[in-house]
Amino acid sequence: MMEPGVEKKKQQMELVDVESGGLPVERQDSLFREAVRAEHAGAAHWDEQDSWGRTMSLAFQCVGILYGDIGTSPLYVYSSTFEHGIGHPDDVVGVLSLIVYSFMLFTVIKIVFVALHANDHGDGGTFALYSLISRHAKVSLIPNHQAEDELISGYSSSGKPSATLRRAHWLKQLLEASKAAKISLFLLTILAIAMVISDAVLTPPISVLSAVGGLREKVPHLTTDQIVWITVAILVVLFAIQRYGTDKVGYSFAPIILLWLLLIGATGLYNLIKHDISVLRAFNPKYIIDYFRRNKKEGWLSLGSILLCFTGSEALFANLGYFSIRSIQLSFSFALLPSVLLTYIGQAAFLSKNPKNVANTFFAATPSKKERRRKW
Repeated sequence: MMEPGVEKKKQQMELVDVESGGLPVERQDSLFREAVRAEHAGAAHWDEQDSWGRTMSLAFQCVGILYGDIGTSPLYVYSSTFEHGIGHPDDVVGVLSLIVYSFMLFTVIKIVFVALHANDHGDGGTFALYSLISRHAKVSLIPNHQAEDELISGYSSSGKPSATLRRAHWLKQLLEASKAAKISLFLLTILAIAMVISDAVLTPPISVLSAVGGLREKVPHLTTDQIVWITVAILVVLFAIQRYGTDKVGYSFAPIILLWLLLIGATGLYNLIKHDISVLRAFNPKYIIDYFRRNKKEGWLSLGSILLCFTGSEALFANLGYFSIRSIQLSFSFALLPSVLLTYIGQAAFLSKNPKNVANTFFAATPSKKERRRKW
């Protein structure tokens, strides 16, 4: 007598389709077909199959939604890093080298070209990663694993498993067998979400406050209280318009952010050519080593300020569900990346000749009307 499991397997797997010439076909129930349709529909929508028109439209919206934070980080990175002034002329080059490589490694390579692909059928963010792990391994503290998940996720495989698959299977068994690992993974997820929320609460006031502080260049009599209340008013307006939806907000703010990126990039190029083109030696990582050797503990402590250069980059992955991988990669590579890097390089060139202006680097490095007239 055939065992129940074997009999069920036999009933599900093969039938001979007479019309197809006697080739074996796989029996698929309605739930399986529905799951496969949903899976392929999601892939077609979120992966690389979008039309170029839609991709460019999403890329335009990306600029207005994603880059308001990371695009304004040049306002305060140098002033925060050199809080007590520039101790050595080469410190500027060392910090620029740290900014360039931190930005390229963490934001460009890790997030834009690696992490974006670790999505849950088009959704990004910490919960999406936790959901993805829970679907492939029974690690969720709340039982949510269905038998059909194995069909949707493509668990079954034929042939000899690869080394990568064997490692993944070993890790899966390790997670499923350990209660402590499940709890730790859940707590790590909650901690990551809390950190994202705290960043969303803290970063907008810092960015807007830094921008409004630049008004003192033209209106010196502004008090600190007035700057704070202007910042509060701007933040209230910005958060109030969020209810109109990502689509409208994206199209409304994209031209503003694009203009901002164009202007700061042009200013950076101007400062680089005018002041000190030799700061381009910062692309040699040797200056990072020299910076830490020279500043020792203070150099390591300054990393907390230097890493502000990619604050807001987590939004690229967290908001992936609104856009697509290709649209984020395009807008980042051709809009944000060149503008921000040129800004940091230009500020370094300016500081190499004007180290005393480090407390107000961004606004001091912006050419004034009188300076432009003298040039012409």
